[in-house]
Amino acid sequence: MNPVLIILQALILTSNAQRSSFPLPDVTPAERQFKVVYEWDTIEFAYGSDIERANAIYSNYYIPQNNIISDIKAFANRLYVTLPRMRPGVPATLGWMISPGDNGRTDPEIEPFPSWEMNEVGNCSALQFVQGIAVDTDGIMWVIDSGRVDTLSQGSTRHLNCQPKLLLLDLKRNGSIIHRYHFPDDVAARGNNYLNRIVIDDASGGFAYITDNSGADPGIVVYSRRLNRSWKVRENNSMRAAQNAREFSVNGTDLNFAIHINGIALGPYYNPDTGTSSSATAPSYNALNDNYERNVYYSPLTSYHLYSIPASLLRDPDFARRSTPRDVLQAVTDLGLKISQTDGMIMDNRGILYYGLLKEHALAQWDSYKPFSLDNQLIIAKDDNYIQWTDGMTFDEEGYLYIVVNRLHNFVAGLLRPNDINFRILRAKTGTLSYVYTNSFGARNPLNDNILNRGIFINDVLENGLGISSTPTFSSLEGRNGYGRSSASGLSLCGSITLGLAAIVLLQFKHI
Repeated sequence: MNPVLIILQALILTSNAQRSSFPLPDVTPAERQFKVVYEWDTIEFAYGSDIERANAIYSNYYIPQNNIISDIKAFANRLYVTLPRMRPGVPATLGWMISPGDNGRTDPEIEPFPSWEMNEVGNCSALQFVQGIAVDTDGIMWVIDSGRVDTLSQGSTRHLNCQPKLLLLDLKRNGSIIHRYHFPDDVAARGNNYLNRIVIDDASGGFAYITDNSGADPGIVVYSRRLNRSWKVRENNSMRAAQNAREFSVNGTDLNFAIHINGIALGPYYNPDTGTSSSATAPSYNALNDNYERNVYYSPLTSYHLYSIPASLLRDPDFARRSTPRDVLQAVTDLGLKISQTDGMIMDNRGILYYGLLKEHALAQWDSYKPFSLDNQLIIAKDDNYIQWTDGMTFDEEGYLYIVVNRLHNFVAGLLRPNDINFRILRAKTGTLSYVYTNSFGARNPLNDNILNRGIFINDVLENGLGISSTPTFSSLEGRNGYGRSSASGLSLCGSITLGLAAIVLLQFKHI
């Protein structure tokens, strides 16, 4: 038996299931339900004409089945998405669509961002391979570009290797470039990096923490905007793949790979001396002066563990330069075990971490003010069909959480079927904002647990064997028009997930 499962079973036998709660201000039960807002069988782009699209396909500049959505970030009335160039035929690696509303379709075409020219393959001044993006409170998008293309194509003759870079784009000015930074080889090696996810910290002029899950040199890349410098923090125990988590299955697709540090999230401010959270004052100034700290949370994709390291250490270039492997190891906290591997994760402004459970086809959440135990990890969505590989996540300014589901396991294995719905964006209201707006809703009171989030604690699933049905009431969209698009009207209720013993509705998918 897997040693991790033995440990989990031991924890279950010695722990008591508890009913806890997470504060969700002014959110109705209907709003808490996840809904499918967008879905695609293949990703389409906003070409100027049918002839232009046909020419792109004919020249292999656009190969529809080779495109996949990875990360997502909301700003104003747009959703920005990344499309990493893992295979040939991805015409744009960064794009946008209108946020869900009365736009008449559920599979919008992707508009390249900032322009077609800035997505030109082979132009090292343009974007080549974007997987992670972040947006700060000023509307500046932080874009990481690994500079590589065709990373999944064996024997490709087009292994372009540009210098990896970070671009800052002003979303209020149509994506104008306000800063460009190239990473040195000792931080992110040209042609041998895999810059993946990014979170941003407003401390001391602005920092970015970026996961590099390259096979040769994984770690957390740190960039200081004030210093215009970068460095890397490495730790072999927590940032590399765990051998006991290599093999798992997602909806019948067997996987066996080692992917190093991947998901990353930035936690709320707290006082390390007292353990208390920050006040409603601006944390980037007063809280730091009062010795407040933040944790950076991360996990290799091939791992059952969640780890953290103080952000103050990452921001210190001397720590990266002078610390020994033992020093870094001692700075890392192993918070505990998850029941599955995780790709995407995100923290909200009240300290709630949302993360995927890949082999469970589920989305979970954890209150970071509480221990990372099975009693405190809550499954809030689970479905074998609609939740196949949770990836990028974002909050909008109205308190909605968006989740990208992209069947990455089938994409990597070459098993995507073009007639199936392969990519979805799910949405539910949490009443909270992104971590970059920490304290924007006022000071969080961890004791204010008056509103229960509907879900089931992981400990209860494992201990009591609560069955969760994944069969939707309706399995297909209605209202397809003659052009292979979906209209927003006439879409059917797609089903609900219930707990077999408790008969509690856990998740309901509805097209809007």
